[in-house]
Amino acid sequence: MSDSDEISFAGADNIVKPQKSADIGEVGIDVGEAELQSLEELDRRHKRQIYVAAASGNWSEASSCFQIHPYWWRIPLTAREITALHVAVCMGKTTFLEKLVKCCANMQDLENCMADGNTAFCLAAITGNVKIAEILLNKNGRLLWIRGQKNMLPIQLASSAGHIPITEFLFLKTSEDQHNDLPFEEIVKLFFFTITNYIYTVASKLLDRYPKLVTVENEERSTPLQILAQFSLSKEIIEHRDIVSSMFKGMEEVKESLNSVQLSKAMFDAAKSGNVMILEYLLEYHPDLLFGVDSKQRSLFHIAIRYRQQDIYRLLLSKGDSKNLITQLVDFKGNNIVHLAGKLTSAQRVGLSTDHVLMHTEELWFQEVEKRVPPAMKRMRNKDGLTPKQVFYLSHKGLHTKSVSGVKSSANTLLVVATLIISLGITGAITIPISDIDSTITPIFRKKTWYTLFFVSISIGTYLCASSILFYSSIILPSRWKPEDENVGLGQTKLVFGNMTLFTSLGFMFTAIASGTVLIFDFLPNWIFYFMAGIGCIPLIVHPTLDYNLWTYSATSVFTFCLATLEQKAKWLCSIRDEASIPFEKKLSFQ
Repeated sequence: MSDSDEISFAGADNIVKPQKSADIGEVGIDVGEAELQSLEELDRRHKRQIYVAAASGNWSEASSCFQIHPYWWRIPLTAREITALHVAVCMGKTTFLEKLVKCCANMQDLENCMADGNTAFCLAAITGNVKIAEILLNKNGRLLWIRGQKNMLPIQLASSAGHIPITEFLFLKTSEDQHNDLPFEEIVKLFFFTITNYIYTVASKLLDRYPKLVTVENEERSTPLQILAQFSLSKEIIEHRDIVSSMFKGMEEVKESLNSVQLSKAMFDAAKSGNVMILEYLLEYHPDLLFGVDSKQRSLFHIAIRYRQQDIYRLLLSKGDSKNLITQLVDFKGNNIVHLAGKLTSAQRVGLSTDHVLMHTEELWFQEVEKRVPPAMKRMRNKDGLTPKQVFYLSHKGLHTKSVSGVKSSANTLLVVATLIISLGITGAITIPISDIDSTITPIFRKKTWYTLFFVSISIGTYLCASSILFYSSIILPSRWKPEDENVGLGQTKLVFGNMTLFTSLGFMFTAIASGTVLIFDFLPNWIFYFMAGIGCIPLIVHPTLDYNLWTYSATSVFTFCLATLEQKAKWLCSIRDEASIPFEKKLSFQ
């Protein structure tokens, strides 16, 4: 479709809103002079009665309004010129509206506009009520083309409000209308409304019908592809893939497609927002974009690392040896990708509740990027004379201080708890009376079995509690002389190990308490022990249930740490074995 193609037919632009004149009443209805006089003389009480009846959907109450005026639905009830019809639509009173529409013998009653220009049908489009829109449209087909506020058509109002069902309904009705059609300018507005509000079903149909839409720009000089690239969606939304596919298909059909500047801008917007789908299509159709840089001389790697887009980062790593060329680039300030990995972005705080979690995430990200570059780039200085590690510390200095302080504070608190538990355990172990070991009057087990269970439980619980004390103490005591050398991730891992051993020791201590109670109070009835054991099991069941995510995270962290340690030790042993396998004479020749 060229610019000269005229899709504007007589219908849409020639249908205008009803205008008030000297012969037309206050609400746009042709009434007599006596009737107009009666409308003006209605007091607030009668208008309030009509308003309340329409807002509540009470048709019985509304029927009494015929005594007020035979055309009470035409009466403007407020300074905004809202009528009973508008009120019923806004409140979603479908049954009331059906009866009211039957009373409107004149189709122009449905075309009355409020002060802001909206008809009742426009309000149905804005509120997204498909049922009410269908009722009104069946009565008056012209409503589909009568413009509302901001001179927008009902379908544009519905799409701008983000209502998918009614937008699809109005698009179907608009397409079926043989007498009217949308001008291309209105189609462009509708298209931008649909893509910005995720109404991709309608957007895809518009693209299939008008491929030239891929080249249009909105008021901000952004193309549809650039707008889609700014959304951090949505592998789970099937319609998103459909609209992206339709857009690239349209780009192939249109001769004058997007230029390299527009494609490059869309690519970097996709990298910033993490839109992998757009980036995959761009690199598939235009592979040369992979080596492009923005106005600040930053490559895709720079953008993905700066904005912490891990999906984009992994996508670029999968591009084979070409990634090695991109990693060598530096921006206009002399920063390589490791420098940018060391910079903290304020957006990273969103969704992270504690400072040490964010700091640990930043440490892992920096270490991941650092592994991908040659050693020389780790020592490279930017124009400010800083190495990547110096940039990381300066950028994270405040966060690092808060993180270390927070982890140490938690460890200090838990250290007190662990000390109290181990004190009680040791005291119980040395004060339990030992007598009549072979007695069988104790519930469930013999007394000797209870003694065995008691000492085994309290021993294991005490050892585990002592281990947690060691973990907490290692966090509190300084492990490095320089503050920047303190690894928050390591401290967090120690805290997790300390928590796991502490809670496990509590479980063994519970067993020791139960067995010790049986040994000391063996003269009590058995049902008392069963009752107390049942009460004691409640917190052991409730706590893991409520803190399921915490336990899952702790277990995963412990497993991951152990696995990473084993892999590191395995690599170290392999390197030692390989070095040992080299003959001594060959080593001398190397030297």
